[in-house]
Formats: sequence, structure tokens, C-alpha cells
Amino acid sequence: MLQGLYKVEYETPRRKSVGIIVANAGQLRGGNSTFAYIGSYRQTGNAISGVITTQRHTDDPSYRPVFGMDVVRIDFQGVEKDNFASVEGTAAEFPSLAFKALLTRISD
Repeated sequence: MLQGLYKVEYETPRRKSVGIIVANAGQLRGGNSTFAYIGSYRQTGNAISGVITTQRHTDDPSYRPVFGMDVVRIDFQGVEKDNFASVEGTAAEFPSLAFKALLTRISD
């Protein structure tokens, strides 16, 4: 079950980035040094789906967002197995730009 603290490695064809995310009872909360991630998920068996929104919290022009915009809403779906989850999706603002993420459990 998707639950706990995860390292999240994510990418679009434009760039890659890394952060952390906490999955707890259908809620997703996390971020990195520049962005916050806020969202929700549903899980049925190994299948997971959800939505997450990014929001810049620190003005750091050297840290560019993976979609090229500070605020995006990403719909995703994927699978969770053991201590990992792999998801794919798209941002509402860029429906033709693919998004992929790998979540690796750090702690419960």
C-alpha cells in the first residue's frame, strides 16, 4: 500500500528533478527546496491514480520547473509494488508533455 515517506524522481522531456513526498490516507504532501507538492491519490490493489499540484514557494531562478511553469496540475496513474511506485501522467496545462515519476519508500 502507498503509505509513508518517499523519495520522488520525476521527469518530462524538458528536464528531471527530485523531491520527497508523504503518502498518507489518500493525501500527498511534499516538495523540494523550491516547490511544494499537494495532492491526493486512490489505490485499488496495486493500481494507483491521483492528482498533484505544484507550487513554487521560493524564488530561485536557477531552479527551473520540469514543465516550464510554476503551478501545474498533474493527473497520474501507475502501480505500487513493495517499496516502490511508478506513475505516468500529464499536466492539464501541457497535455502533450509526458510526465513520469518513480517513488522509492524511505520510511513508514
